[in-house]
Amino acid sequence: MKKQTYQQHMIDILFVLSLFCVFAVSSALLILFGADIYKKTVQQMENNYSSRTSIAYITEKIRQSDIEHAIKIISQDDTQILMLTNIINNVPYATSLYEYDGYLYELFARTDLKLPLDAGQPIMGLHSLSFSQIEPNILEITFSIDNESKQTIYVSTHSNMEVKHE
Repeated sequence: MKKQTYQQHMIDILFVLSLFCVFAVSSALLILFGADIYKKTVQQMENNYSSRTSIAYITEKIRQSDIEHAIKIISQDDTQILMLTNIINNVPYATSLYEYDGYLYELFARTDLKLPLDAGQPIMGLHSLSFSQIEPNILEITFSIDNESKQTIYVSTHSNMEVKHE
């Protein structure tokens, strides 16, 4: 009779041990899947933040310079540049926005100076950026934060723009 009780206790211990192992493996898998989902969510949030911030930055610069023929799209060294011109003390200055070396760059200088693209200030990471004039007062901005997806927005200006190829 004692032999049967011993076997029942051994089965109880094995059952509890196997239940604990199943719980431990399930917990480990849940943590791994949760970490992967968290990593993807953080990456998506960073991409969304970069997209919104870069577009808000460019759009605000356009709105600040929205006077007749102050917004120009030029090309320099196979790079499209959005040139926003302002007159300060009767001297024309331009804020140039462009993509160079994986960053959105801004360069503020007199319009009569020809500066290299790397003379600007890097603002934020950006994989590609292009501008095109759809109508005299509609600007199309196409950009991508990473290599995978391109986004396009349209900005309406109150004044007309001009496109120059240099």
